[in-house]
Amino acid sequence: MPPSPETRPSRSADGLRHAPTEAELDQYLADLERLSDLERTAETELERVEAFDRWQPTAYEQHFLPGLRLAGIADKSRVTLQNTADLHIHTHYSDGDKLENVLERAAEERLDAIAITDHDEIEGALEARRIVHERRLRFAVIPGVEVSSRDGHIGALFVTKLIPDDLPADETVRLIHEAGGLAVAHHPFAPPFIEKLLGVKLGCGELVHSVPFDAIECTNAVPGYGRKYNIEAHEQLQRRRVRVGMTGSSDAHSAAFIGKGKTYFGGNLGVASCRSALEHGFVHGAEGYWRTREKIDYRIQLAKAVWRNFRKRRGSIN
Repeated sequence: MPPSPETRPSRSADGLRHAPTEAELDQYLADLERLSDLERTAETELERVEAFDRWQPTAYEQHFLPGLRLAGIADKSRVTLQNTADLHIHTHYSDGDKLENVLERAAEERLDAIAITDHDEIEGALEARRIVHERRLRFAVIPGVEVSSRDGHIGALFVTKLIPDDLPADETVRLIHEAGGLAVAHHPFAPPFIEKLLGVKLGCGELVHSVPFDAIECTNAVPGYGRKYNIEAHEQLQRRRVRVGMTGSSDAHSAAFIGKGKTYFGGNLGVASCRSALEHGFVHGAEGYWRTREKIDYRIQLAKAVWRNFRKRRGSIN
């Protein structure tokens, strides 16, 4: 539920917080009344857009969610919201945590959007989006897939159908674009020892210069050694002559790590602003702090994942 106007202090011209004025309270209540229809029709609106061949934002995602944050502001045209998203998350539909845990953690982290990107699987993402609308959760789900291309993992965002795997990177990106999606080079410079251990190509590497990715994952939240590979991605991106967005993601296989990597974008239209920012290169990624306990837990889970995937010959832990 939105915060009550009594507990939503505003700021005066000197920047100090003060109790909301009567006019501000009236504005807040009027905004909530205007938004109530969008909240009430969230499920039917999702059913409407699901009928399209390509992804479309619902009014709940595009207007209701950012509208809550703008409630009480008289001149909304003078405000640009700063938003956060975690654009690379796995669920139990591939090799991640339970979907319920993922949604609960995303709400706790107060993210504006998350992308569910299971390995060569989209049902978890579509189900998550439905749950968000049914329960009126306060964040949006971007449906996606982490496609296992022949040259490395590629995130397909804003897609509503599977993209074929085991194709060259350029062909994979072409198919993502044909499906109306955006292509992100996931962890393009993955640790070579993990690739060798699994016998699979996890990152597209130097192909970030020749394949028309819409964005590059320059922050893949891995404590310790993973930082050097994120730095390599940043350096490679700086050599490109074409503007391309830099995303930050947790690549969480455990819900506990959701939000460790974030993508920041501006705009007042929710996921529509996220898509536009990605298309024009106006996104930036960052990684959160890791507590010692979290680092230990991450490495334990990583070791288990390596062993589990090695036995099952699944060939992926990222």
